[in-house]
Amino acid sequence: MRYLRWKQVLTMNKIWLVAKETYRREVKTWSYLLMILAPFIFAFLSVGIGMISVSSADDNYIGVVTSNPALKQAVKKSEDFDNYATKAKAQKAYKDEDIDGYVLVEQKNNQLTATYYSNEKIDSDVKSELLTSMQAVQHQLNLRQAKLTAKQSAALATQVQFKQTVKHSEKKSFDSDPVKQISFWILLIILYMLVITYTQVTAQDIATEKGTKMMEVIFSSMPGGDYFTGKILGIFGEIITQVLIYVAGFTAVYFVAPYIDGFNDLFSKYKPMIDQTIGNLVSWGLLFTIIGLVLFIIFAAFCGAIVVKSEDANKAVTPLTVLMLIGFLFTLNMSSGSDTILAQVLSYIPFLSSFVMPARVIMGDASNLEATISALIAIIAASGSFIWIRKIYPGLILQTDDVGPWQNFKRSLLN
Repeated sequence: MRYLRWKQVLTMNKIWLVAKETYRREVKTWSYLLMILAPFIFAFLSVGIGMISVSSADDNYIGVVTSNPALKQAVKKSEDFDNYATKAKAQKAYKDEDIDGYVLVEQKNNQLTATYYSNEKIDSDVKSELLTSMQAVQHQLNLRQAKLTAKQSAALATQVQFKQTVKHSEKKSFDSDPVKQISFWILLIILYMLVITYTQVTAQDIATEKGTKMMEVIFSSMPGGDYFTGKILGIFGEIITQVLIYVAGFTAVYFVAPYIDGFNDLFSKYKPMIDQTIGNLVSWGLLFTIIGLVLFIIFAAFCGAIVVKSEDANKAVTPLTVLMLIGFLFTLNMSSGSDTILAQVLSYIPFLSSFVMPARVIMGDASNLEATISALIAIIAASGSFIWIRKIYPGLILQTDDVGPWQNFKRSLLN
């Protein structure tokens, strides 16, 4: 009994040793560091460019010269305009760069005419705001000129009435719910990036080690299945590290943003939406992302083990890439369509369900029961695949004759 216990301890120690070595070797590479930093660099550049664009495209501050009291009052209420009594004063303010331009509004025969003076075109939003104010004043002038009775004026001022009756208004559709749309796209992009990155990394790592012809020595000191387990754990350690760094970065921004000038108001406005999006992502989205990664990485290791040359790893992993693209593109198409029968079927098929089912849940097309059944099917598939590939892994690795990937696979089954 004590011997069995010590044997189990030694086995676990060897597995963790392989996992640790796999993890340390990968996270120290420049490619891994660049992969980690790339989103932060992209976000930093995007924010920087956005701030520069906003600062360089600020709304114009315009002077308005008018003698119409109603228009003066409307201009006074706006933050984009300033009243000037005469054209000369407006010209002086423009010369002193107090304003970006000025508008001379003249009234002849109850007709308002505006002329803008500047070296640059007026901002479209500012122009629209000024024209709206002028149109309201012009409307009053027209009524006054028409000499209508009070009853006629009241009749002209009658507004359109609009009522709507919405059934099930407590449940927003996907098209009208920005939270669902944001959650959908974030989940899809995260899963796509992780799968396409780590299937390539796993297959290449396994194929490279096989090419060193050192596996016989390693397998003489530990079972091949245990080595396979350690490799998978080490690769998942890399994924967890990457995700935790991103989570830490987002958490820092989440708690610091309310205290940054210029961002606090914007953050307060969108905080409820951010909280709801996080809730969508950490529920079924997180579970299916983990299950999907497990399946793809297990089979990526299989693809890396059936080749002899490391440069053939990318070719061997092509079926997984095709599966990933089918799931990605089909889910992408779901954003503009309804819940079809094909979508319902694919949401129960392992590999594809990791893309389709969480998207259906977010869109409100799948219940928790459906998601549970799909998750159980995917877990059973992942567990069975792990046990099977763990068993045949030593035979795959030790096949060093360059007779083709599938011939190596057949030989491993016979051993």
